[in-house]
Amino acid sequence: MDTRIRPLREHLLHGDATANELVQQLPLALRRVLDFEQKNLWRLDRFRACSHADDAFDPRFLPESSVVFELPYVIIQKKSLYILGGLSEGESVLQNSWLDRCDSEVRFPIHPTQLHEYSEHLGKAHRADPPERDVRLVGTPTSSVRTLLVWRDGLPHSAAFVKLSLRSESLGDRRLSRRQVASSVGLSHFVHNSRSALPTGLQYFAEPVGLVPRRTPQVGAILRTIPEEVVDGSVIPAPLFALMGGTQGHPPLLLQLLRRKHGTARDLLDEMLLATFAKLWIALVFDHGLILEAHGQDLLLAMSPNLEPLGTFYYRDFEGLTVDWALRRARGFLEPTFLPHTFEWFSTYETWGYPRYQMLATKLWVSLTDFLELVLAELEYALLKWQLSATIAPEGIESGVLTRIYSAHLREAIREKFGLIEAADYDIRHQRHRFVKFLMRVRHEILTQ
Repeated sequence: MDTRIRPLREHLLHGDATANELVQQLPLALRRVLDFEQKNLWRLDRFRACSHADDAFDPRFLPESSVVFELPYVIIQKKSLYILGGLSEGESVLQNSWLDRCDSEVRFPIHPTQLHEYSEHLGKAHRADPPERDVRLVGTPTSSVRTLLVWRDGLPHSAAFVKLSLRSESLGDRRLSRRQVASSVGLSHFVHNSRSALPTGLQYFAEPVGLVPRRTPQVGAILRTIPEEVVDGSVIPAPLFALMGGTQGHPPLLLQLLRRKHGTARDLLDEMLLATFAKLWIALVFDHGLILEAHGQDLLLAMSPNLEPLGTFYYRDFEGLTVDWALRRARGFLEPTFLPHTFEWFSTYETWGYPRYQMLATKLWVSLTDFLELVLAELEYALLKWQLSATIAPEGIESGVLTRIYSAHLREAIREKFGLIEAADYDIRHQRHRFVKFLMRVRHEILTQ
């Protein structure tokens, strides 16, 4: 048996002195990022599809367990892989990471709970490192169970995020097909090559390379790099869910901010989130044709080392990004020079495969829903709960206050940029289809100028 493919219990290091030592290897900044990912989760009963027992998935690998484990991998010939990335850029990323073993082979990481899947399909395609070249990879989950922070033991500055394929009865089919990997990597390169024109209020975690075994094109992996300013600690990205979620010793980020600042939660959220993101969303949609999956996990607040909001955002997970290609052409943007998997353009770059998702109106509706329902409505829920329990001073928070303020900011951003207004004010959360029709009229004006 391959020495990299050991029984699951041998990979777990949770509760071990070794585990604590391994985490302490990481720079302080990355440990602070991990705290938000694992200690500030929010309403897991609602946001995790884990409603029944699953003998095949060990719950210790859930992020709230803060488990640390040795990440198994198999060695695969490069010729047996689809290596998806910007050609030379993709190869460069491999060579500068622990994925690349030599000129002809790659270490392909596997979630420990999925070893049975790979042993069945890869067969003799994998083998172990010889002792003189043995590499020990260490991983811990982020808020996304299948996305891990991984580093080479003893080399903490080699840390990167790795999004892996995962399938279980309780968590569903979260495998990464060749098409999904190509879409994520292709859109990451596309955004990276467009970075000089992007609004300064948005940064991102790049996904420069993906690996998919040719024998199993439904079980790929994606490397997600960490920006330098995050590694060196000058910026701490906090997922929006961390504003609300917390555990003992790790209070919700919003409560931490309120304890240090004067004013109300409503005013603080308006300043650092509602007004800022409304302008950014309108700019991305109508100036750049980029539509984010803007929920609390993929959208992060940029914070200073002492956790002061910097007024900017980070985006991660390019699988959720969609592009309005027609608007970009109308705006005079050049066509992307590199996108993998273009022979299946429609399924890779036009739709996620959901019904009607090729329609731009549906993409806008989903992006609005992500932010209105999964961020703002949840923030209102938390504020009402804290107000009732006297965790925060009473300030007259009522249901709908945040979504109404955000709706006004969206309309004002459109008025400032295009001089177009609607005849009535309303809460977009409850009339999203009406507002999407207005957005499509704005887009029509842009395309016919």
